[in-house]
Formats: sequence, structure tokens, C-alpha cells
Amino acid sequence: MYDSLFPLILTLLDATIHAIIHLSNETKKTTSNKKGFKMKNQKVVTLIILLLSATFAFTSCNDDGYSLDKFWLEVGTIEKTSDQDYRIILDKGPVLYPSVSNVPVRYLENNMRVYADFTILQDANPGSSVDHYVRVNDLQKLLTKPIVPYTEAINDSLGMDPIELPEYWIANDFITFRFFYAGGAKEHMVNLTKHEELTADEKILLEFRHNAYGDPENKSLYGYVSFPLKEVFNEVTDSVQLHIKYKGFDEERTIDITYRPRK
Repeated sequence: MYDSLFPLILTLLDATIHAIIHLSNETKKTTSNKKGFKMKNQKVVTLIILLLSATFAFTSCNDDGYSLDKFWLEVGTIEKTSDQDYRIILDKGPVLYPSVSNVPVRYLENNMRVYADFTILQDANPGSSVDHYVRVNDLQKLLTKPIVPYTEAINDSLGMDPIELPEYWIANDFITFRFFYAGGAKEHMVNLTKHEELTADEKILLEFRHNAYGDPENKSLYGYVSFPLKEVFNEVTDSVQLHIKYKGFDEERTIDITYRPRK
């Protein structure tokens, strides 16, 4: 995409630099025709402004119409294709290839859940294994925990403090929750635990548990957490129904959602 633009951009930059050098040299000269000297310098300054404007115009957008000063924030999963290469599979479906990245690949792990800040540079060609070529501005690691088998022995440590789950979804073999809670002084703990028994309608019974460790409810806070499903439901080939219960601030709440393994 940039191959066709680089020669023009370099030409414009070269012309701008030469114009600035010319103006600097002319300023140092002594001339008796001050009026002509002033008019000549004004023309050079105008030329510099036009050249810089043209350069910025060509570099501010790419040929797919994406503005290079815009960015997206999405949740996704890192898929390392080699020790030096990776791509990001967004929960919403698109696959990103980092043509440019501010995050060294050595800090990334395969299947790492991330909150990705990226700028789209170009759409991939039809039939490609990726959807967009991007500049990765930043990656924040998303809290990811295994699903815990429920036993009476761990019941107290799981906690029974209230929490709200306003948003949840399944993608890339993970179930992800956005949660709200009250606190501010201590670190809290959240878990998803799986019961052995099924519900009356044959669904898998899970509980989202929250332990505030006695933290005073000083302010509202939020976070994200992901739990891998494939490790627990590795024998599922089609789909499985999940029934998740949790303690809300006002009442006991439930979530019913279907997990279909990624093919």
C-alpha cells in the first residue's frame, strides 16, 4: 500500500528541506534590494507551507480510507505463529496482523487474552488469513483464570460478596465478563466455579464468586476477566448449555448462555 506513496512523500520532503535551506541561505545574504528580498522570501515560505501540507495530506490517510490518527479498542486473543510473529483474533471476529507494533513479541504468550489498542493501516486481500493490517499501539493483558471445580472445602475462600455482571460473551473458547463491584482499599478476588451436579433442565451449573476480603465499599470499580472453556469442556463437539448464578447487589441473578467450541 505504501510502496506507491513513498517516492512521492520522499520527493515532497526533499523539496521542503531544499526550500528551507534556500531560505536560510538567502536570509544570511546582504542585499540592497530589501523589498525584492522580502517578496522572494515570502514566496519561499509559501512554497514550504504548501509542500508540508501536501506531505501531511498524503501521510494522514492510507489508500483504504483509514485515518492514521484513529484507533480502536477491542478484546482479543494472541495467536503466536512463531517466536517472532503473532496475530490478534478479536472476539468480534476480525483477525489483525501487526505490521507495526509498539509491544515487543517477547512479552506475549500464545492464547494470551488482551485489550488491544490498534490503528488499522490496510484491509487484507480477499482470501487472506487475516482481515486487517494494523499498527498495535498498546496491549493490556486481560485477567485470565481457570474455572475452579467447586468443593465445600473452598466455599468460604471463594467469598459471597455482591457483584454485577452487566456484560458477558463467549468468543475464541473463552467466556469473558465485565464486572462492577464496590471497594477501593484492598485487592479483590473473582472466580468462576463449576459444580458437579447439573441443573434441573440438564444445564452445566457454574457460579461467579466474589471475595472482597472485607474491603469497605468506598467507590464503584470495574474490571474484565476471562475464563477458558475448552480446558473444561474439551469433549464437547457441538454445544453445551451453561447456567451461571451470582450474587447481585439487590438479589440473586442468573445467566444462561450456550458454548460452541471454536472449530
